[in-house]
Amino acid sequence: MPAADTPRRPARMRPEGGFFEALRNGLEVARKGRLVERRPAPFEVVSRGPHHRLRHYYPDAAPDPEATRDPVLLVPPLMLSADLWDIAPESSSVSRLHTAGADPWVVDFGSPDQEEGGLERTLSDHVVAVSEAVDAVITATGRSVHLIGYSQGGMFAYQAAAFRACDGLASLVTFGSGVDLHGGLPDALPTEWVVDVLERAGELQETLIPDGIPAWATRLGFQLLDPIKTLQQRIEFLRNLSDREVLEQREGVRRFMESDGWTAFPGPALADLLRQLIAQNRLLQGGLVIDGRSVTLADLTCPILAFAGETDAIAPPATVLAIRAAAPRAESFSVSIDTGHFGLVVGSRSNEEAWPTVIEWLRWCRGDGPLPAHAKAIDDPEIGLAEESPIESLRAMSSLTLDLGREVARGAARGLGLGLGRLGRVAETVVPQIGRIRRLTSLRSGTRVSPGLALLERTRAVPQDTFFLFEGRGHSYAAANERVDNVVRGLIHCGVRQGQHVGLLMQTRPSAVATAVALSRLGAVTVLLRPDLPLEDQLALCRVDHLVSDPESGLRARAAYEADVLILGGGGEPRQLAEGLVDMESIVPERVPLPGWYVPNPGRAGELAFLLITGSPGALRLSRVTNRRWATSAYGTASACALTPQDTVYGRSPLHHPTGLLVCLGGALTGGARLAMASDFDAELDPRSFWRDVRRYGVNVVFYSGTLCRALLNAPIEPAERHHAIRLFAGSGMPRALWKRLCDRWPGVHVVEFFASTEGNAVLANLSGRKVGALGRPLPGAADLAVAAWDPVTGRLETGPEGLGRRAESNQVGLLVERVDRARGELEGRPLRSLFKPGDAWLETRDLVRVDQDGDFWRVDDVRDLISRRGGRVATLEIEDRLAEALPAIDLVAVYALPPSELASHTEEGLIVAALTARAGDELEDRAVRRAVQNRLRPEQRPDVVVVLDQIPLTSGYRVDKRALREAGSAPLEDPTVPTFWMNADSVGNPPARPASVESA
Repeated sequence: MPAADTPRRPARMRPEGGFFEALRNGLEVARKGRLVERRPAPFEVVSRGPHHRLRHYYPDAAPDPEATRDPVLLVPPLMLSADLWDIAPESSSVSRLHTAGADPWVVDFGSPDQEEGGLERTLSDHVVAVSEAVDAVITATGRSVHLIGYSQGGMFAYQAAAFRACDGLASLVTFGSGVDLHGGLPDALPTEWVVDVLERAGELQETLIPDGIPAWATRLGFQLLDPIKTLQQRIEFLRNLSDREVLEQREGVRRFMESDGWTAFPGPALADLLRQLIAQNRLLQGGLVIDGRSVTLADLTCPILAFAGETDAIAPPATVLAIRAAAPRAESFSVSIDTGHFGLVVGSRSNEEAWPTVIEWLRWCRGDGPLPAHAKAIDDPEIGLAEESPIESLRAMSSLTLDLGREVARGAARGLGLGLGRLGRVAETVVPQIGRIRRLTSLRSGTRVSPGLALLERTRAVPQDTFFLFEGRGHSYAAANERVDNVVRGLIHCGVRQGQHVGLLMQTRPSAVATAVALSRLGAVTVLLRPDLPLEDQLALCRVDHLVSDPESGLRARAAYEADVLILGGGGEPRQLAEGLVDMESIVPERVPLPGWYVPNPGRAGELAFLLITGSPGALRLSRVTNRRWATSAYGTASACALTPQDTVYGRSPLHHPTGLLVCLGGALTGGARLAMASDFDAELDPRSFWRDVRRYGVNVVFYSGTLCRALLNAPIEPAERHHAIRLFAGSGMPRALWKRLCDRWPGVHVVEFFASTEGNAVLANLSGRKVGALGRPLPGAADLAVAAWDPVTGRLETGPEGLGRRAESNQVGLLVERVDRARGELEGRPLRSLFKPGDAWLETRDLVRVDQDGDFWRVDDVRDLISRRGGRVATLEIEDRLAEALPAIDLVAVYALPPSELASHTEEGLIVAALTARAGDELEDRAVRRAVQNRLRPEQRPDVVVVLDQIPLTSGYRVDKRALREAGSAPLEDPTVPTFWMNADSVGNPPARPASVESA
């Protein structure tokens, strides 16, 4: 540790007596350990907590309510005694503050190795202790508190302020308190490697030294950080050994640094430090879990003054100044001092620059003086933008050959040519995926795999790590697994058995996740019912043996279901439910015996696990999800997004939607990432609540569906949006124009677009994002895919002389088909048999695609959305993409066909309609629309009419609902209040006649 900047005087080695003076002083130090008795400033302990004591200095001079003394609460770091703030009379922070008119208070964490349960403390315990101390000072003084912390004490101050949302705080002052702890890692080593080593060190520490680091080891460790400075201190002591005046002046600092000042570092707190603050960088990124609550420094609003040491090797200035990025809503100022870490609070530099600035700061905060001259507003630093997305190094995994070994070798070879840093990123990204991909490729029908088993595996590996975050609370794997086991016993008590179909009607909440996983662990089939659709229609589509509901949907469920409804969630207090509703929360799990047939997690890959209800009223469909399909999507998502325990993913899609079940829950569970679940899925995405969640939970991967991100891009820039930590948006169905807008707004953020067939195991992923709009390539472990040649005139597969089909050529539009793997023992749907050769079997996906010369798939259209025109079929997606790119004012666009009967005066082919909505504040003018249609579309693609609507209906997956538009018929076209542009003969080869009602409009 760098030494304090104490005043230096020439050594006075008097020839006549210097040797004997030095000998006497040395012997006294050796015998007593000191030269003078310590004279601490007066204080009293005014309150005690389980993890701290609160000192009040100069209690006899305590201010009355009418006085103007500002209460300041000083927080030491772990490993250093609270005496840090009062080392010696000439190096006493509390004395300087008191003399300047402040009211000093100090948090004393004591010596953990001498306190009952002290070595079991977590970081959360210390943060809560600081918050409790703030409350005590407020109660005693009736005034807002200035919270001041040094090193990790400053980190505690930041966290405590965020924990209490700055309630009762006048300002924050920190000394050498890093925020971006990745910024302090050695430049010569890849961050990913160092983080991985620290995580493994944390796991090793919990095993080898669970009690933490003793005081002597912390002292030795800090001295080893700067051995030269430590040696200089010893030499300086020896040089001045004959000068008792100098020795006495420096005695307090010497004793503090060499013996008295060091305390033990509790094991759980050390594990938290390595995991949350360093490996996961939660101070900068957000998502700290404190006392079960998710906390972010983005909630800080009070003024902040951060001191940085120019030669500080422990907290370099860049790590300290990152508070500007972590707390964008607060006024942040910094003071740079030419000193090391310890010299910020003790020594000449501290006495001359630091504490006078703090005193001026207190006056400025209460409006009695100008801003301190040395305090400068922190400029916006460039923090958190990766040089290269880890997704780049995963392009190898999208190979059509699935030859993982060869592709990983190529990725490593590319890394070798780019230096150690990029090689580290390649290795960190690719290597963890090998196990996932090996597991996918080895799946057979009888392989045990299921969500229940995945949760159990994570619980055994890292029980106390956070599994998911919801409504500001963090839930560990151990707690979630215990809840799942309890729900299993409750379900058994209510008569649920393995193999039964159980309906689940719940809004997305922890109980919904627990129930879905519990049914998986039980071996039942979960029928995920949708709250947004008539329950009667869903139950008619799929019969269930039992129905589980949350309390809010209980009465609705009971009215539609002929038997008792099981109610789960919202428990804790005695309650009386209506007749026919069974309160599962009242069941005592320990009293439920497990039957002989129960085997936890019996699910096999080939067995049915979930039934999803898709479509809209009047056109509902069942989608079967086997455990293999769940595993393919879950492990594929984790691999494609390079998920690690350092990631927090944000799931907006509800659990009953494929994205919520397969991508969000599955990807987070198998990738080890934390899952942050939004609580409101009915309303359109609110940008403010989104960015609040991103900061609060520390989100860096966002899962989307369809046009979900549109609200974010249409909104003005939020303060919390600046310096966000998001590295990746991943999902399916994002329109190409929206994709480009997203990349333009947030440079450095990547998009991973997935495509998955409704049934089966066809999974594609665009990993690199270089080809905007492409589906990408098949993921390893997914089904074998092919593109069958397809006749656009007849709408059927092309066949050769022998009656067999043929594969489409490069860039030829064809039908995407998936091979049925009989070796895996699965056969779903109605396969096309003997398609390419006798005896094979393929499943249709109803999707038209083309494969370019690089092997990337591009979606052309859904077969059901094709429009018949001029002896062929026109795809709608290309029309939509070209119009959106030509007209930046377009928000949403949907192209669809209306039959001739809708408008009697139209041709026999019907109408091609392009429905548009405009962004807020923009207009779609007639001339611009006609120019876009004429210049960007081929004659057969040009719509007959363009209609500008206030809104376009969306499906539950945030995709445009063309079925609803077709059902609306010609009503919007005949509405005189709706802007409607009929394309004339100059823009359309064979225009329809205008209906009179529209012409007059």
